[in-house]
Amino acid sequence: MIKKINKINFIYKGKLEFDNDIKNKVVHYWNKLQQETKLLKEENILVVDNLITNGNDFEVELKETTFSNYMYAKDKKIGDIRVMFSGTYILTADEYVVCVLNNYYENELKFETLNLVGGMANADDIVNGEYISQKCLKREFKEELGFDIEGDNWKIQLKYLKFPSEGENPLNYPIGTIYEIKTTYTKEQIQKMFDKQQHDKEVESLVFFSKDNYEDISKNEHKKKYMSELWKYIFK
Repeated sequence: MIKKINKINFIYKGKLEFDNDIKNKVVHYWNKLQQETKLLKEENILVVDNLITNGNDFEVELKETTFSNYMYAKDKKIGDIRVMFSGTYILTADEYVVCVLNNYYENELKFETLNLVGGMANADDIVNGEYISQKCLKREFKEELGFDIEGDNWKIQLKYLKFPSEGENPLNYPIGTIYEIKTTYTKEQIQKMFDKQQHDKEVESLVFFSKDNYEDISKNEHKKKYMSELWKYIFK
């Protein structure tokens, strides 16, 4: 489910603790996983411990854990570790909406998916005991596209929250803030900027939609499921 945000409050609750038995199982699991693939990186991530909704007002309680804990809980279907992420689409001066075609790997096999620019929140996004979602967004934007979103050419606005609806399985379900970034650059300029910059290999290419073809996203087999719902919000 995607909802427009009227007000949102983040509360950092410290670290998510596990008992020694689970800790040992996670270490064994993570060592085995790293032998199977070299693409995973251990880091301290932020997860949603509690989400309180009141119409379009939200309160999000966050805790810190490791990526290995999350992967273990997700794979073994135990616990409820819901990662916090921050994502964005770009609205160009000539009214195109920009998303990305991502590369991801599973068991050393490469897959592609249509997605927003963004990624998981981590411990670096906690400043003076407060989660700064825009800090997460800017870091992921720089890593994935190679350029900064500072200055007058970029207007950043927090628009939506993605969380599970009643018909979805809430277990280990990612929850995230979705931003709209308006830019004074055109579609052609954004593409040239992307082509010139160094960025990680996660992003294969930029993908552009307009009011004339936005419904085509529903036909795309490689999209993240929530993208069709988001596109209706953007273009309606």
